[in-house]
Amino acid sequence: MAKTARTTGERTKSRGINRKSNDTADWGKADSDLLKRAICAAALTGGALRFGYSRDGGAYAVGIYGDGDPYTEYLKPSEDLDTFIADIEALFEDIHDELMRPRTGKVDSPPGQ
Repeated sequence: MAKTARTTGERTKSRGINRKSNDTADWGKADSDLLKRAICAAALTGGALRFGYSRDGGAYAVGIYGDGDPYTEYLKPSEDLDTFIADIEALFEDIHDELMRPRTGKVDSPPGQ
C-alpha cells in the first residue's frame, strides 16, 4: 500500500493538536471609561483610533492615526486589554504634552522691530 504525502496542516489536524486560544476577542469586555479617555486623548491631538478585530477574529486590532504613519496594533485576548488601552491613552497624552510644550530657542524678529 502506497503512502500519500500529507501537509503539515493535515498532520496537525489528524493528531488533534489545537493551537487556538479558548479566549475570544470582545470589545464589550473593555472598560468603557478607559476607551472614552483614549479616544478623547487621540482626538485632542488631531489623531484617531480605529477599533476592530484581526481577520480571523482571534485578536483585537487598533488602528492608530496621529503618531507618525498610521499603523495597527494587535492584542491577543489573553493579554490585559485595559492596560493596552491605558497605554494608548498615555501615548496620545505624551503627544499632546509635546505639542503644548513651549518651543525653546530665540526667534529672530524681522528687521526694524
